[in-house]
Amino acid sequence: MAVYDVAVIGLGTMGSLTALELTKRGQKVIGFDSFSPPHDRGSHSGDTRIFRTAYSEHPNYVPLALRAGTLWERLGEELEASLLNRIGMLTMGEETDPFLTGIRGSAALHQLPIETLSAAEIRKQFPALYPSEAFVGILEKAAGWVDVNASLQSAIARSRSLGACLEIETQVFAWEQHDGDIVVRTKERTARAKKLIVTAGAWSGTILSDLHLALTIRRKVVAWFVPGQPELFRPEMLPVFAFTPNLFYGFPNIGDRGVKVAEHHGGEPVLDLASPVAPPGEEDLRLLTDAATRFLPALAGPKVGEAPRLLAAKTCLYTLTPDEHFVIDQHPWHENVFFAAGFSGHGFKFAPVVAEILSDLALEGRTTLPVEFLRLKRLLKAQDSIPAARDRC
Repeated sequence: MAVYDVAVIGLGTMGSLTALELTKRGQKVIGFDSFSPPHDRGSHSGDTRIFRTAYSEHPNYVPLALRAGTLWERLGEELEASLLNRIGMLTMGEETDPFLTGIRGSAALHQLPIETLSAAEIRKQFPALYPSEAFVGILEKAAGWVDVNASLQSAIARSRSLGACLEIETQVFAWEQHDGDIVVRTKERTARAKKLIVTAGAWSGTILSDLHLALTIRRKVVAWFVPGQPELFRPEMLPVFAFTPNLFYGFPNIGDRGVKVAEHHGGEPVLDLASPVAPPGEEDLRLLTDAATRFLPALAGPKVGEAPRLLAAKTCLYTLTPDEHFVIDQHPWHENVFFAAGFSGHGFKFAPVVAEILSDLALEGRTTLPVEFLRLKRLLKAQDSIPAARDRC
């Protein structure tokens, strides 16, 4: 049986980029995914994801986001693909809204350029948007969106061209330690590797069952609408946008595929990952249509009061930790096992830097990137059970 340097379980957002990073570092890599990325059973469904650096959720994300931006641009050049598109992002809400306060705090701490606009200035500069009079907007011009499908497909193809063995539509049933190596078992085969990295999204809690990660899976719905006034929704006329407090967010009419919208908060819990995820329903679409009608009246067209016309809708899965921050670490009881999980609906933008972190941990035992605040110990009830010798991040 051939012995690989690293096995990767899960080849979606984080796993595909990690497999590529490892192969570029000269590692013999084998990877597995139960589906065929990109797919609708992960957190990357929906074609596009927001990129931003003035990070409201925690200022410690900012250095990671800045590094990710550099890596997205570098990867785009390497793969000859337009992955990161910096068209800006405008976040709108009341002046004292905690999300806007968090953006200002991160921007001030890390000296990031942002611009504050009044509701009247927003309507004049971006006539597709209709914030209430009490709203202000924070514009981050370095933000934008990442092409999900091109990123994952290109990363997988490039990894394979460099020699990685990536097996899609192949479910991992178990992994175990054996004579110092990791043995990964699927229906079709058994593979052996010196190191294991788990990036299995919603299935991470099952694969890492001994850690009791308390991950919550939520079903989310995204929808695309036909712009009734298409000239207002072109990418050169409209940045990525979001409205608080529910974080109703969206993208311009990218590639004439419709204006994509969704809500970050809410979503139904998924209790059985083995069952099909329910498709978008009437209530899902009503909530998104109501928000679009309120904040994007031009989406329906010049006639006041019309509802926008739905083009398409689909689901994706959020995998949330209790505090909605990621968890990235070395397994506390298996020194050659590493993992990244619980990206809580805001992780895609970090994929290339997460790949760096996981590769550093697996190959060097530590990373110089600032990930201490994302370590496992904050989530464990019995923190004293983690051996001090594993404290290497």
